[in-house]
Amino acid sequence: MKYFFINLILNIFFVLPDWFLERFFPKKGAFIRNKHLDRQSRIFLKLIGIFGYKPNVDNFNNEERINSNNARMSLNLNKKPPNKFSFKDVILAGGSDIIVREYIPDSLASDKVMLYFHGGGYALGSIETHHNFVASMSVMLGIKIYSLEYSLSPENKYPRALEDSKQAYRYILDKGVSSNKVLLCGDSAGAHLAASLNFDLTESDLPMPSAQILIYPMISPTLQFDSMELYKDNFLLTKSSMEWFWNQLRSNNNDDLDPRFDLLKQRGFDCNETPTLMITAGFDPLCDEGNDYAKLLEKNGNNISRLHFSDLFHGFVNLTNIRKAEQGTLEIISRIKAYL
Repeated sequence: MKYFFINLILNIFFVLPDWFLERFFPKKGAFIRNKHLDRQSRIFLKLIGIFGYKPNVDNFNNEERINSNNARMSLNLNKKPPNKFSFKDVILAGGSDIIVREYIPDSLASDKVMLYFHGGGYALGSIETHHNFVASMSVMLGIKIYSLEYSLSPENKYPRALEDSKQAYRYILDKGVSSNKVLLCGDSAGAHLAASLNFDLTESDLPMPSAQILIYPMISPTLQFDSMELYKDNFLLTKSSMEWFWNQLRSNNNDDLDPRFDLLKQRGFDCNETPTLMITAGFDPLCDEGNDYAKLLEKNGNNISRLHFSDLFHGFVNLTNIRKAEQGTLEIISRIKAYL
């Protein structure tokens, strides 16, 4: 009953036209870096601050994770995917019960496939929380997508999720898919995992993927970035949340020296050959570290493209009932087509 009334309010809010919002909510909000946050997004953040579920990070456990994920999926925040696909869950061999969800569009437009990693700071999220977005991508791109249910922290410290991702990558190759047909993609923590796997592959016996798509990635546990301070509160993702996420993932302080953990430690490595699409949002505490990583990859000789949404915030690909978020998500999908 609780979510019925919350969704009723959200459903009304999402259909209010821009002229109505401008008239009854005339304030433009904070002016940061010569930009205002999209008005509908700003009002939404106020609403989700009231109605959103806040996990108990002081006594975090799997029940808290389940409650948080269920609360997220109970809210009507995302457009439903077109009913033009099927999916199945596969348990990977090896006794670890790692699940990969395979999305198969009714109409295949390419023989390339995507290995997708969901966001959630390595502690939250699941293939279920990202189902609508991944299914929509599969249909719009016309490709098979494999979405990985990797092991989460703090129960599973670094590098467990990375090991899971490599197992999923091997699974796809073992199905007969050539590595130059595989795109790595993820959002937030999932984008960190994609980039971490891509770097790990440079030092393994496995061939490299054809591209990596990094959607507002978490990059470095240092948190020493201007955007982390400018947007540390009130924009959905917070600096305190990022500190907590990194602390849950870290197994020991030596992890901070690992270029697969702190991606900015890849300085001086001239081995990153995978074409990269870096996607950032203006009102995102992770914005600057994403830009710094893009510059680092470019310095290392990487073929990198950038896509920046100056008036959006972290997490928008899963919030497509917001008009600007939907437009941004569709633009991301359109840009990915260039890698097919």
